[in-house]
Amino acid sequence: MVYCDNWETFEKAAASIYASAPDVARYTIKYRNCDAALVLKVTDNATCVQLRTEKLDDIKKIAHLHRILAQTTSNRSAAIKELAPVFPEAPKEKTKPAASAGTEQQSAAAQGKNKARGKKRI
Repeated sequence: MVYCDNWETFEKAAASIYASAPDVARYTIKYRNCDAALVLKVTDNATCVQLRTEKLDDIKKIAHLHRILAQTTSNRSAAIKELAPVFPEAPKEKTKPAASAGTEQQSAAAQGKNKARGKKRI
């Protein structure tokens, strides 16, 4: 097992392992709570490359690498022209259709506007 010192060497080594044997290669992510560290491991039973990181900035890089490796294993690289963003934007809220008069009365009653609840104070 080889621990890489920086992200660039790990990424190149992981891509080369997957390119050489995509049907045998495995990719694992393990979080060690006691150390607050994330351990990434790529192996093909002959070579093993690992990276241990404690930086929160590496999460986007890990997500990008995960997408690349998933794309490589699914053999759809020619079909996908551009990858989706790592963190997609939140969906926009839909507007509600116009409510009828009966629905407005029901919603007012449900909110408790027509009825006073609890003890009356003098």
